[in-house]
Amino acid sequence: MAGELERTKRGLDPAVAIELGDLFHSLSHDKKTRKIIAKAVKDAMPDSPYAAQFADIEQAERQEEFERQQEAKELKRQQEAAVAAMNAQRARLLGGEAGRKYTEEQIKDIEKLMAEKGIVNYDDGAVIYSHLQPPSDPQPSKDTPVHGSTWEFPEWSKYGKDPVGASRAVANQVITEFMKARR
Repeated sequence: MAGELERTKRGLDPAVAIELGDLFHSLSHDKKTRKIIAKAVKDAMPDSPYAAQFADIEQAERQEEFERQQEAKELKRQQEAAVAAMNAQRARLLGGEAGRKYTEEQIKDIEKLMAEKGIVNYDDGAVIYSHLQPPSDPQPSKDTPVHGSTWEFPEWSKYGKDPVGASRAVANQVITEFMKARR
């Protein structure tokens, strides 16, 4: 049997086996394919010494998972902070903390306006809402305001005796003060 070709234990031509080994080596050291090769080796032969050669991939996957979890936690924290800030703004519009006083219905209208305009700040939404809404009573009342019984006309003694003279005297006094302040 001296004329027969030598074969590997799996029946491959030695030249082909060497070529496949070189290919596997190249793929297992290429950044693009190393992860895929590591998974294939671990799935096919998890207890083999070859699987242990890809421990760096497992370490990198754990690190990536940890970073994803940290990013998710940070994103959740930021979302909760934004929601808390918006709830505080909403509470101020309802009249809490000496803020503006809007009804729940008006707040819903403000929120609708905010959604339409892409506004995320309740204060800005309220300003736009109040600008777009006409005043509830645009005309001033025709009734003159009634003052309390303790109110007194200032310097009545001067104005009661000579209203024109007292008015001129006060006007001259104000003009003199302006002229002194100007110098």
